[in-house]
Formats: sequence, C-alpha cells, structure tokens
Amino acid sequence: MAEELTEEQIKEEQEKIEEKLQVFGSTLGKQRDEWVRSRYSIGVDKRWLEDEDQYNGKDPGARMASQMMTSVQEGYPVTSKDAKPHRSTVFIGMTRQKTNAAEARVADILLPTDDRNWGIDPTPDPKLMDMATSETMAMDEMGQQMVDPQTQQPVKHSDVAKTVMEEAKKKARAMQTIITDQLVECDYLAELRKVIHDSAVLGTGIVKGPIVTNKMRKAWQPYTDGFGETVHQFIYMEELNPSSFRVDPRNVWADPACGENIHDGKGIFERQVMTPKQVRELKKQPGYMKEQLRRVLEEGPKRSATMEEMRDETDRDYANQVFECWEYWGEIDSEDLKNSGVEFDDEDDVLESYSACVVMINNTVVKVYLNPLDSGELPYDFYIWEKVSGSCWGYGIPYLMRSQQKVLNASWRMLMDNQGVSSGPQIVVKPSVVTPADKQWQLSARKLWFATDDVSNVRDAFTAFEFNSHQNELSGIIKMANELADQETGVPMMLQGSQGGNTPDTVGGMQLLMNNTNVVLRRLVKQFDDMVTKPHIRRYYDYNMAFNENEDVKGDFNVMARGSSALLVRDVQNQSILNLLAAGANPVYGMYLDSQKLFERALQAQHIDPKEVFKSEAEIEQIKQNNKLKAQQGQPADPRVQAAQIRAQTDMMKVQAQNQGDLQELQQRAEIQQSNAELKMQELAMEREIEMLKMANNNNVSLEQIKAKLAETAMRERGKKELFAAEQELKLKTGSGI
Repeated sequence: MAEELTEEQIKEEQEKIEEKLQVFGSTLGKQRDEWVRSRYSIGVDKRWLEDEDQYNGKDPGARMASQMMTSVQEGYPVTSKDAKPHRSTVFIGMTRQKTNAAEARVADILLPTDDRNWGIDPTPDPKLMDMATSETMAMDEMGQQMVDPQTQQPVKHSDVAKTVMEEAKKKARAMQTIITDQLVECDYLAELRKVIHDSAVLGTGIVKGPIVTNKMRKAWQPYTDGFGETVHQFIYMEELNPSSFRVDPRNVWADPACGENIHDGKGIFERQVMTPKQVRELKKQPGYMKEQLRRVLEEGPKRSATMEEMRDETDRDYANQVFECWEYWGEIDSEDLKNSGVEFDDEDDVLESYSACVVMINNTVVKVYLNPLDSGELPYDFYIWEKVSGSCWGYGIPYLMRSQQKVLNASWRMLMDNQGVSSGPQIVVKPSVVTPADKQWQLSARKLWFATDDVSNVRDAFTAFEFNSHQNELSGIIKMANELADQETGVPMMLQGSQGGNTPDTVGGMQLLMNNTNVVLRRLVKQFDDMVTKPHIRRYYDYNMAFNENEDVKGDFNVMARGSSALLVRDVQNQSILNLLAAGANPVYGMYLDSQKLFERALQAQHIDPKEVFKSEAEIEQIKQNNKLKAQQGQPADPRVQAAQIRAQTDMMKVQAQNQGDLQELQQRAEIQQSNAELKMQELAMEREIEMLKMANNNNVSLEQIKAKLAETAMRERGKKELFAAEQELKLKTGSGI
C-alpha cells in the first residue's frame, strides 16, 4: 500500500511544480522574444505600418500637416519666423480603391453565397474501378455465389462495386454536411473575408481552426410538472463545437527558420490582450490552473520588454491595464509536459516529438494540453497575396504600388501648387509711392489707393507677373502613374467597374478581354485553394474522424478545392448550361443528358435554389408514374403537354409557311430576271441588224455577203474551240497532263 503524503510534503511538491512551470514559462518567453526581434529586424512590422498608412491615405507630409492643424486648434501658436512656403499635402486614395477592388473580386469568386468553394469525395479505389466493369459473378468468402437478399438474383462484381461506391458517396455527403454545419456555426465566410482583407492590405492573412470552443445557446425544453402538464422552460445549453477565426497577422510570430511554410518550423506564437475580468473568467474553463491564474492577478499586468521596445510612438490603442496572453502551438519536451500535468504515452526517443498548446500570461504558464489532432499539425493557415522568397510573410497591394502612389501624390501636389501660383497674377508694389486707403495691403474689389507726388506715372507703382500653367504635363504623369499601378498590382480598371479607353466593341472581344483579366485572379484563387481551403477543411475532416461519434459519416475521403476549377469560370459555365437546355429537347442529344440535373444547374446559375421552386420528390415520382400508366393504357396525355405540343407544331407550321413564301418569292424574282435577260438579248439582236445595215450602205456590200463572212468567222472560231477541247480530252485519257 502506497504511503500517503503529508500536507507539508504535498505543499513542497506543489511548490516544485510551480517553480518548474515558471522556468518553463521563462524559457518560452525567451524563445518568443527572439522570434519577435527576428521579424522586426527584417522590416516586416515597419512595412506593415507603412502599408496601412498608405491604405488609409496617410504619409509623413499629411501627418505633419494634421499635427500642425491640431496644435492650432488646441491653442498653440504657430510662429512665422523662418516659415517655409506652404505646400500641398493632398493624398490621392488610389491604393484604397485598387485594394478594395481586388479584395472584393477575390472574395466574390472564393466565397459564393449559394455554393461552397470545397467538396468531399470518396478516395478512388483502383480495385473498385476494375470491378465496376466486370460482368463475372461475385463470390463470398466461402466460395459460394452471392445472391441479392431482396430479389434473390445472382450478383455480379459490377453490382457489388456499385453498392460500395454508392455507400461511400453517401458517407462523403454526410461528412460534407457536418463540416458545412460546423463552418456555418462559426460564421466561417465572414472570417475568411477578414483574412482576404488582411492579405490584400498587409500581404498576409491568417485563419485559425478548428479550435474547440464552449458556446452557450438559448433553448426552450419541455418539462412535465407534478400535475402531468407539459410546459416549456427557458434554459442555457453549453455546446462544444470546432470553430475557425481570423487572426491579426501583427499578433502572430512564426519560427524564423520555417521558410515559406509555417508547418516546417518548430511552432508559432499568438498574442492576445485580456482585461483582469477576462483573466478571472478563465477559471470557469476546463484545463486552466487556478493557482497560476491567482499568481497572474497578484503580480498584475506586465508587458514584454521586447514589445515595449518595438511599440510605435503613434500607437494610440495601447492600454496599460491589460494582460498579454501568449498562446504557443508547437513542439514541447516531454519533461515540460509532465510538469504541466499532461498525461501521455512517454517514449524516450529523440525521433518522437510532442505537439501541444501552451497558454501563458505574463510569462506564467496557465494551461497546457496536447494537440487534439493526431497529425500534430498547427491550426494556422497563411494566405499570401504576393509571395516573398524564403519568407512566410508576403507583399500586399499597397507595397506593390508604393512607388506609383508616391508619383501620384507628388504630381498632384505639384499640380495644386502650380495652379495656386498660376491662377492669378503676382503683384509688385512700391510702398513708398502708394498707400492703401484702408491701410490693408491685400487686393480687393473697388479698393482706393493714395499716390504721392514722387511718382509721375502711377502705373510704375504696380507691376503684375503671370506664371505659366503646367497642367497638361503633370496630368500626363498622373495618367502614366495610374497605368503603371494597374500593371504592377495586376488590378486593371476592368476589375474596378471602369472599362477604360481601349475596350472592344464586340461581345466576343469583351469576353476575351475578361478572360485575360482573370489570369491574375486565377493565380490568387489557386493560391487560396492550396494555402487555406485544402489544409483547413482537411483538419475539420481529421477532427470529425477522431471525435465525431456518428460512424455513418466516416470513411476514406479526399478534400476537393473548387475555387479555381469551378467558381472562377462560373459565368462561362452558366451560359453553356442555358445552351444545353435547348439541346436537351433534341431527341438526338437528349438521350445523353439528365434533364433534371441540367435544369437544376440552370436555376443555380440564376441564383435560384431549386429546392425552393421544385415539387417534392414524392409528387414528382407520382407524376412520372401517372404519365407512364396513361401511356400504357393509351389515354391522352396531360392537357398542358398537349398544349405545348400543339404550340410547337403551330410554330413549326409558321416556319414552314414562311419558308414556302420565301421560296415563291425567290422563284418570282428568277422569272423576272429571266424575262429581263430575254428582252435584253432581243435588244442586242436589233442593234446588231442595224449596225450590219449601216456597214452595208457605207461599204457597198450586200447584206448576204456580210452574213456569209460572219458565218465563216463563227465556224472558224467554233472549229478552234472543238479542236482545243479534243486535245484536252486526249491528254486526260493518255495521262500526259494539261
């Protein structure tokens, strides 16, 4: 029997564990500070500040002007001694426009409201594919022929394969439905829109999940009282569901050695800010160490020295009375896990690593637990807008068009300064010979001036100078900067709702231009499929395979990302589906098409849910049975069908009548042309007779002689033609060629 520990021994053991936890927290804190300094040293944080200022229309010039105006409003005087000339500080918000246009277009493709950008299909099995085409009889394990239990008919290998494949598809659809419900519960699409915005502005967007969360849901449940009456009682129900969240990239630090893929590194740190009230609420959640939480509250908020050094001077959102909560996901030593009270199968092997999550507040460990996924994969996905070689942090649109944004601002400010100078004359005055009557030297209408006797001509006291306007030259620079910004960012005016000046006039040309415009979008959508959709949905699949109690949804499935393959070419597909509807009515092609599925896709192309307009499956099946019975009994079909057939026959007769009328019109035109040709021949013959008579009179030749000469000439020419034809026929027969 094990010896029981005394209270003093328990206390000493607890103090040792707390001391080891403090050492563990200090070690993680040092590692965190190294990773924070590493990212700061390569300029990523500074670049993000500049990108965000550019997106919001701020730069040093505009910020200084804003601070000066704020000082004036608060009562601080502005001296004019050694004052510099005032320059324009206007900022052209082209960066915001292009960023929002690209973000909206990508989100519209990836996050449709009536479809998913992913799907789950059974993993193809080569054996089943071979069995699906086999006509041999199936045998059971005992070597006996398999029989269908319902029809008592022998079963072929193709029947077995078909049954297995249908069952796999059924489970895949069930798994797809469960994951869809889980994503809807956490508002997955709204979180992804935030991720796309971060990626467009900062170059990197981060989504986290699946993370199991506790949610309180309001519900009414029936309750039977002592008198047997049922009443509904309002209660709060606690639910545990996997969820996904958008994470601010500025609060995430990955292992600097991870390269372009965060999953190749040791782990990742995430920073959150918590109030004292939120820290106290943590005691209600499972897994948190109450003694460690008490220690955190007693020592108060402590900001990391590294974060304090790197805090921007313009950080107005900084609050002193908040705690920094650090969440670390990655590899942890087995000894640290033991000291944290985590139970696991200890294997002393250098090749074995333990993936876990550690929650720290003020470098104090308050919670430790193993990664719920057996794969040990980090629950983070990075979406990069423009990749940077060797880094997991990308470039956003503000960075890509930073140079052109500066050109736009400089050109526009020069234009404003130039227009301000050239909008009116510069006046030079001799103050010794003229004096304003109102003692004010500003120009105004109907102003009175006094001239002294020292000037003989008052025009010599005033001189006006005009400065040239350079609006055309500066406007050309602005136009070139806009065009270069389109090319550098890959966001042309077509994506912003503007056609520009070189758009084609034809429908085919416009469609070709849109396809070329979507080339850059295809790359962005494909990156999203590879970086977010596939790994994120696959983790949901792994989670449900491990923790879902419903065995009917489990199987060997593949996650399919459909953003680039289906949704991007959706407009072209929709037009093709509408054309196929007409082909479905043709008996030649209709035998190959499923009219119901085709009609459903056509409704979806018009953003109409087929379930909202279709009859129930029972009603549709009943109508099919009735039509089949009527056809067998020789009864007349549905009057609506007959009416449609009569209408179609009537339209056909109209077309035939129209064609027949067109044929008669063509025949009449041919007869008229033939009559005109005969009349023309008669006129030519009469002119010929008249010319022959004139020739006979002029040359004293009889009419019979002229006719004889013409006949001789005609016979000679006819003989030449017949001889030439005979020679050609002989050459063809003998093979001598032509």
